[in-house]
Amino acid sequence: MPMSPPKKGLGQVILSLVLILSLFSPVTTIEVSERVQNSVPSSEPDYWPTDGWRNSTPEEHGMNPQTLNDMMDRIETQDYPIDSVLIIKDGYKVFEEYPGSYYRNTTLHAMHSVSKSVASILLGVAFQQGMLDNVSQKVLDFFPDYDYLDLDPGWENITIEHLLTMTPGFEWDEWSYPYVYPGDNPIMNMMYSNDAVEFILNRSMDHEPGEQWMYNGGASTLLGSIIQQVYGDQLYYVFREHLFDHIGIPYYSLPTLPGGWPNVMGGFSLRPVDMARLGFLYLNNGTWNGTQIVPSDFVRNSIQPIDHDNPLGTDFGYGWHWWLRHDLGVYFAFGRHGQKIMISEEHDMVVVFTASVPDDGYDPEFELYRDYILRSITGDNPLGISPEILIGVTMVVVVVVPLVVVFMKRVRKN
Repeated sequence: MPMSPPKKGLGQVILSLVLILSLFSPVTTIEVSERVQNSVPSSEPDYWPTDGWRNSTPEEHGMNPQTLNDMMDRIETQDYPIDSVLIIKDGYKVFEEYPGSYYRNTTLHAMHSVSKSVASILLGVAFQQGMLDNVSQKVLDFFPDYDYLDLDPGWENITIEHLLTMTPGFEWDEWSYPYVYPGDNPIMNMMYSNDAVEFILNRSMDHEPGEQWMYNGGASTLLGSIIQQVYGDQLYYVFREHLFDHIGIPYYSLPTLPGGWPNVMGGFSLRPVDMARLGFLYLNNGTWNGTQIVPSDFVRNSIQPIDHDNPLGTDFGYGWHWWLRHDLGVYFAFGRHGQKIMISEEHDMVVVFTASVPDDGYDPEFELYRDYILRSITGDNPLGISPEILIGVTMVVVVVVPLVVVFMKRVRKN
């Protein structure tokens, strides 16, 4: 009598189920707010790049150079308008490319709304130096020269934090119309005004402060103007003396708005290597070479998502003038036409993109980050499983599955 096929496959079935459940378990999704709390660098870097970044190779920092080269091939074949890609890993410059024909490593690049995040950094510096007390301070207290205006009463309740979170409540819609439309877009109307701060303060209130999020260049302009007021000097020089000189940024451009107010809503120009220094400052919790430049709690609060309906979708969050991308595990500064400073505390990495993406064009940078830069670290892992999850699955396979198999064999014998 022929033997029946052995009843093998039970362990394989269990193993398959375990792996499948592990891949799709909610545990694999880690919010940025959890990552930034648990992934703060525990030790200082090997050096501080005040005088320049030290060069290294992707291989020496756990990155696959071929995957990064594939990214550049993709940029070339798709004719993506990327001007620069810069990767700082473990404090070292491991990748730097300028695929366009115009920009080079010495060229200042317009950062557009990345400027907003840079302004929030300097606001943190002002807190560190005691120039400001707390984020609950009222905005109007910093502009006594405008007490002649007949303001909407709601302005009395707007605080610094409302500006930081873009929830001040005053009427401001810069997304419904192209930025080049004067008469419709408040940005252009402000540009053509006699005084940018006066223009903003004259806005009526649409909501109670803190009630609703609305992307708001006027809020950023007021933040920069508050910093200029408390230091009593043009913000261009305040940035140099109190921030840029400390972290090694020698060249930059910052134009002014009507009335002599700083254009921190979108006017900064920096080199990509200097954009990376700003990211490195936040990656290291606001410290630089033993000095606390920005208060650590200001950094942490800056990158915690506020509760609001985000028009960009559930993957995005917003903190104190910093964006968050939950699915990619990064927080980032975000500017028009494809400017980004992306910070991954999980991978001890700063990534800078500069680009010339048209307003109606496709911005590929999040895709490039996910499909090439992250994959160069994690390997061919299309589901993006974290190392912790892989370790957990391995433990299940090595320990739990054999125990289950032994148990089932004993049950059969009985």
